[in-house]
Amino acid sequence: MVSVGRTVWLRAGFGLGVFLLFAQLVAVIPAARHWLDRHPGVDGLLQDAVYLLAALLVLVRAVRVRQDRPAWLLMAAGLGAYAAGTVYWMAVLADLNPPPYPSPADVMWLAYYPFACAAVIRLLRARVSRIGVATWLDGLIASACAAAFASVVFLNDFGGAAGESGWSVVTSAAYPIADIVLAGLLLGAWALSGWRTERVWVLLLAGMGINTTANAIHMFEMTHGTYIPGGWTDALWSVALAVIVAAAWQSRDRRSERRPAGTVVGVALPSGMAFASMVLLLFGSWRDEALPRTSSLLAAAAITGAVVRMLLTVRAVAALADARRQARTDDLTELPNRRLFLESMDRELHRRGDQAPMAVAIVDLDHFKEINDSLGHHLGDRLLQMVAARLAEAFGDAGLLARLGGDEFGLLLPDTEVDGAVCTANRLLTALRRPFDLELVTLHVDASVGVAVFPHHGTDRGTLLRHADSAMRTAKGDHSGVVVTTSGAHDDTDRQRLTTLEELRAGLDHGELILHYQPQMEIASGAIPGVEALVRWNHPTRGLVYPDGFLPLAEHAGLMGRLTLQVLEMALEQSAAWRAAGLDLTVAVNLSASNLHDPALPSYVADALTRHGVPPAALHLEITEEVLMRDAVRATRVLAELRATGIHLAIDDYGTGYSSLAYLHALPVDDLKLDRAFVTHCDTDTRSAAIVKSTVELAHNLDMRLIAEGVENETVLDRLREWDCDLVQGYHLSRPQPADRLTTWLQQRRPAPVR
Repeated sequence: MVSVGRTVWLRAGFGLGVFLLFAQLVAVIPAARHWLDRHPGVDGLLQDAVYLLAALLVLVRAVRVRQDRPAWLLMAAGLGAYAAGTVYWMAVLADLNPPPYPSPADVMWLAYYPFACAAVIRLLRARVSRIGVATWLDGLIASACAAAFASVVFLNDFGGAAGESGWSVVTSAAYPIADIVLAGLLLGAWALSGWRTERVWVLLLAGMGINTTANAIHMFEMTHGTYIPGGWTDALWSVALAVIVAAAWQSRDRRSERRPAGTVVGVALPSGMAFASMVLLLFGSWRDEALPRTSSLLAAAAITGAVVRMLLTVRAVAALADARRQARTDDLTELPNRRLFLESMDRELHRRGDQAPMAVAIVDLDHFKEINDSLGHHLGDRLLQMVAARLAEAFGDAGLLARLGGDEFGLLLPDTEVDGAVCTANRLLTALRRPFDLELVTLHVDASVGVAVFPHHGTDRGTLLRHADSAMRTAKGDHSGVVVTTSGAHDDTDRQRLTTLEELRAGLDHGELILHYQPQMEIASGAIPGVEALVRWNHPTRGLVYPDGFLPLAEHAGLMGRLTLQVLEMALEQSAAWRAAGLDLTVAVNLSASNLHDPALPSYVADALTRHGVPPAALHLEITEEVLMRDAVRATRVLAELRATGIHLAIDDYGTGYSSLAYLHALPVDDLKLDRAFVTHCDTDTRSAAIVKSTVELAHNLDMRLIAEGVENETVLDRLREWDCDLVQGYHLSRPQPADRLTTWLQQRRPAPVR
């Protein structure tokens, strides 16, 4: 905390500074000037006080405030050297006739420049951590332009007088060169800062710029014999010092620091400086007396930097355009993607009159999932490419054809009524029904098309898409090919389904899925060797949504593969955290059909285990019998690759599907999870008890463990213990819980061995 006494002295210092600055400005008035001429000591004392007080105030700021302290210490040192030179001149050299040149005062005045340059560089480094190529070029353009114009002023009339000593020539050259360098550095630093408008930055650059301008005026006046001591040039130096002191005492503006100048300013300023450099060169070529060579070279450097900057800008614009095109193009089919389709639809709706028709159609391939699962993703993707090419050929330039996702395509038909849309849809179906020759396989593909027309079936994007999607599903259900939507009783259901699907897509992008974990207990020991990961959707407005509220929709929309991989990543991340906390738990994750029929799944899982530092034995993957029945051969191959890495496998919901002993014998699985439908009532229902008991014996005979789901009371647990069941899970043990709460539960129970 700053003491009251120090605050008083600081305020007194600022008050004295304001008085001295006012006195310096008043001294320019002829009447005051006449009085000071009769009292030269007062004039010298006034100038000394202004320079010394400015250096002292900046030094006090550097000592009292830690922020940017090195920069302001350097600036205080520079101003102190300048003030010392002024005091020495007034006290020792001013009355000599002629005064010596160069003198110690010149050394002290020149010392200001390196300290000032170093202060600017330190301030720049504190504000800009990383500088790109374009910003460097902006700095080059600004520095070269400022230095070019400064060199015209400082070098045009520079020339050593005859008979001058070598030190005199060096000193005379040092002043203009230092001012040129400082001018270039000031403007270049502003450019490198991203043309920021922070008060500290702007005031400092303004103050130092005013000082450099005063030096230029002083040099011009000395060359032409018009300099008047105590005149406007001296007042301008005092104003520069006041602005620098004001800059030193500004607090750092974080918002301005984070917000560089706008794109227009960032482009306009370098362009304007390059144009000014071009004008300078042209002006020099039109004059009878040529520009100094240094000025020409600096102007040429600014123009060259501007040319390179322009080439980089053109390249960046081209890259941005390419990125924009890629962001709106489907990678697989090279058709416009869903994003471009929706943008185009919004644009058409915005500029369309109330009565101008526009048709929207959704095309969905029939039985594509079966084709994809049977032939593999590689051939499925190849088929989609061939379908897209054939649709594009048949569609022509009737409007916009886009791939909306999976095997779904969208049609946008401006100025098209219902009859025209149906005609176009039938033309596309005719083209699709020709056989596709696909790597020794000939496939026949059909599709279903739903049509909605503006304004009859809706006036906004959501309504039109909802009605077109509803009509498409109607066409798929009755195999009618093309269906035009009608307003019906299912509008609210369709709206909710479409809204939920879009929200689920966004939720996957935004990481809205979370996991709850349900422990599994070994009956024999009471230990908790593992948990099962159960997904929940943390909806931003509906709260926690359970799996039955979104998994069927994800399965229908082809999102299950992506969703499952997200669950796998989260489960492995939590497993690694538990292991780091000393809890050696296995984590079970359910696989979908899309995952199991993906030949790249084993390598992906192996990579995920390595990334998270989880051993394969700590991961259990569960599959349902329904998944196996879709393509048992391929599923068995993928499961065998997974099990070869050390991952444990289990059949989930056993007993609710086909339950063939033939495939059960051949499958490379470790566990059977008996469905809760049999376990829950095994204490009261003799048939359920017989099924549970025989399934336990079957699993043990096949060298598998049996996990019983749905254990909800102690009686059921006792029966399972009596039948030698291996593991159980259910509400009697624990409901599924978030990881943090389950961790506390596990630590209190101490179910797992601690490493």
